[in-house]
Amino acid sequence: MDFMNNFFLSPKGKKDAQYTKEYNRFQTALKRNSHDHGLRSQFVKFCLVSHFTIEGTPAGHLTEALKQFEEVARTDHFDPQVYYLAGRYYQDKDRVKAHGVYLAGVQHFNRYVGENPGVKSDFVEMAYAIALNFVTLQYGQIHPDLEKFFKIIRKSYPLHNKRVELENELRKSPPNQERIKELAQELRELKEATDALQAKRKTPKE
Repeated sequence: MDFMNNFFLSPKGKKDAQYTKEYNRFQTALKRNSHDHGLRSQFVKFCLVSHFTIEGTPAGHLTEALKQFEEVARTDHFDPQVYYLAGRYYQDKDRVKAHGVYLAGVQHFNRYVGENPGVKSDFVEMAYAIALNFVTLQYGQIHPDLEKFFKIIRKSYPLHNKRVELENELRKSPPNQERIKELAQELRELKEATDALQAKRKTPKE
């Protein structure tokens, strides 16, 4: 069901009416194709995006969407948008749950791309957003699945980790100026090391 373009360009009043229509269409389709994981993922995205853009999305619809998310997450089907939206839903309500959803998304990306390396470019942008949200909740600690993820996409996990740590320190009231100086220095050193490593990788072998 390709509802996104028309749905989010509609005026607010029409959105509410169209939401009900699309939700009912999804329910009918899911009853006929209960094992279609792609369809279930589309349903989850529809409900969660609607939650973020329409006031008063029925709580029962969200409960159903999150139930479908949990079931899809246990399959081999991978849609990083589903993990991103579910993580964002939980992030302001249950940071531990959000942490688990983001980590599961990263782990699924690592596993899926490891088995299907040709699809990495299709998923990397959204998976990167999932990873950064995970880092925001996990800053200051190194996680092996995140290390593996950043190696796959050829970016520096410690560098992103340190940036988030600095940003969190800057948000404190009052911020610890001495710690900020230390973090800024560590960030510069990591950036220099990362740039040197990337330059080395790009240098043609003799």
